[in-house]
Amino acid sequence: MKASLIVSIFLAAACSGSSGGGSGPTTAPTNTSPQGSSVPAATSPAPTTPTTPLPTLPTPVATGTLSVLSYNVAGLPQGISSSSPATNTPQISPKLNSYDLVLAQEDFSYHTELARDALHSFQSSPLTGFNTPMGDGLNRFSNLTSGALTRQKWFDCHGLFNSGSDCLASKGFSFSRIEVAPGIEIDVYNLHADAGRKSGDIDARRNQFIQLTQFIWIQSNGRPLIVAGDTNLRASVAEDEQILQDFLAATGLEVAARTLGQVPDKIDRIMIRSANKTILTAQSRRIASEFVDSSGADLSDHEAIHVDVRWEQYP
Repeated sequence: MKASLIVSIFLAAACSGSSGGGSGPTTAPTNTSPQGSSVPAATSPAPTTPTTPLPTLPTPVATGTLSVLSYNVAGLPQGISSSSPATNTPQISPKLNSYDLVLAQEDFSYHTELARDALHSFQSSPLTGFNTPMGDGLNRFSNLTSGALTRQKWFDCHGLFNSGSDCLASKGFSFSRIEVAPGIEIDVYNLHADAGRKSGDIDARRNQFIQLTQFIWIQSNGRPLIVAGDTNLRASVAEDEQILQDFLAATGLEVAARTLGQVPDKIDRIMIRSANKTILTAQSRRIASEFVDSSGADLSDHEAIHVDVRWEQYP
C-alpha cells in the first residue's frame, strides 16, 4: 500500500507543470508538420562557424637543397693504408663533382691526386706546420662561398704505435662557414675522432667530443650546423653510444641516418641542426655506391655517405 502511494506521487509529479503554480497534469506542447505529424518543440542549436581565423604559417623567403658527402678516403701511404690509395685516389677525384660540399677524412698523402679532377670553386689546402708524422687529413671541396678555414687538433689522443696509432697524426676537426644564399650561412665542421677500441681510446674520444662541443658553443652559438666525418663511435658499443648521445644533447644536432629511420647507423655520420630561422632537414641519406672501381670494389676501406640537406630561411 505504501509502495503504490509512492509510485502514484512520483508519476503525478512527472506530469505536472513547472510554472504558474498549477497542480493538474499538462500535455507536452508539440509542433505539427505540414503532413500533420508531431515533432518535438525543442531542437539542438545549429553549429556555428568560428569567427577567429586560423593562424597563417610563415612562408620561407628562400629555400634550396645542399648535397653533402662525407668520405674517409683512406689516404695513408701505400702499404700502410687499408686500401690502395695510389691507385684508387685518382678514381675518387672526378666522382666528387656530383656534390655541392665534400668533407674528406684521411686525406694524408694523396691530396694532389684527390683534387686533380675536382671542379669545386673552393678547395682547402692540407694542414702544414704540424709536429706529428702526419697532418690532420681533413679537407673540403665546396661549390659555395666559404669563409676562412679553422683547424683544431685534439687535446687528447691514444696510441702511438698501437690502438690505431692516432697520436702519429694531428687529427682533430676543422670549421668554416658556407653561404648557401646571400646572407644565409651554415657553420660546417669536419672531424676525425680517435680510432682504437681500448678503454684509453674510448676515453680519448669522450674528451674529443667534449672539446668539439665547447668549440661549437663558442663559435656556433645560435647558428645552423652541419657536422660530419668519421666519428669512430659505434652504436653497438655502449660507451661510444653514450658519448654520441651526450654530444647530440649538448649541441642540439640530429644524426641524419637516425632521423630517416636508418638504424643502426655507420661510424661515418652527417649531423645537422636548425637555428636562427634557418631550418635544415635531412631529405635523404644513402651510401654513395658510385665510389667503386671497374670491378665493383670499394675505392676506400670506408663507404662514402651522401645526405641531401634541404634548407629554408624564414623571415
